[in-house]
Amino acid sequence: MNLLTVTKAFQTEDAALDYLVSQRWPNGVHCLACDCAKVYRIDTKGKTGRPYRKYECSDCALHFSATTGTLFHDSHLSLQKWFMAMALMAEAKKGISANQVARHIGVQYKTAWHLCHRIRKAMEELNKSPLGGQGQIVEVDESFIGGKKLHKGVKAGKDAKISVLGMVERGGRVHMQTVENCKAAALRPVLKANISPNVKTVLTDSAAAYGHILPKDKHVEANHRLELEMFGETSMKTIEGAFSLFKRGVIGSYHHLSKDHLDSYLQEFCWRYNRRGIQPRMFSTLLQELVTKKPLTYRKLTREVF
Repeated sequence: MNLLTVTKAFQTEDAALDYLVSQRWPNGVHCLACDCAKVYRIDTKGKTGRPYRKYECSDCALHFSATTGTLFHDSHLSLQKWFMAMALMAEAKKGISANQVARHIGVQYKTAWHLCHRIRKAMEELNKSPLGGQGQIVEVDESFIGGKKLHKGVKAGKDAKISVLGMVERGGRVHMQTVENCKAAALRPVLKANISPNVKTVLTDSAAAYGHILPKDKHVEANHRLELEMFGETSMKTIEGAFSLFKRGVIGSYHHLSKDHLDSYLQEFCWRYNRRGIQPRMFSTLLQELVTKKPLTYRKLTREVF
């Protein structure tokens, strides 16, 4: 669903609630505590006057709603605005800033920022399989985000750069995350956790650290200076293209990202990239993640920074 489809499909809050309930409980509403199928529906209105639907379990008398225990939990925003923000973030190839979301759905920046981070939390890949199966090629490279320090010299800018390690299957999935530095000790656990031992070839640049980590019979070095002339197994164009796409988002949409939340933005980018072949189903896939992941409060989100 894109933004136009969402606004047409969910013209009322009741329609959005019906869809949320059907996605969370495809086989009918069940109690969150005892899984009892016999529940009573109670229609009322919330503090803001919007329709509010809650359920009471006939067995344990628990009161709950469709948003209880999900990333929607304790949100005063209407589901219509939630769905619009989800559609915008799922469709934005290079990302969309909280300021832009705030203008689109008519909320304050602080509200939009918290909303966007909750949606990014839903995009977090859990229990993902390693990249590169039998006969596949994986490209690995590092990049750097930020680093500009006005009037503080070149060394201050270099020290402020955030190291990001990226790896991508040819024609497949991508994984990016921040790392402390680009030395072998920092890269080894990340590569071990995210690259399958059955991979055919791991292609990297000529950084010495990779020679100490990767098996010699699978490791192939490429030359960045000759990159435009290289093709086939010696090309690094896939991972370079992924990094370039993310950096276009940083420059054009976000402008500045702090190290505290950079991994969240990287996860958002990887989630969209890895589902580029199922774009019509990205909204419903994202909604499934929102109703299965735990709540993310504003205090918990900002405690990482302050």
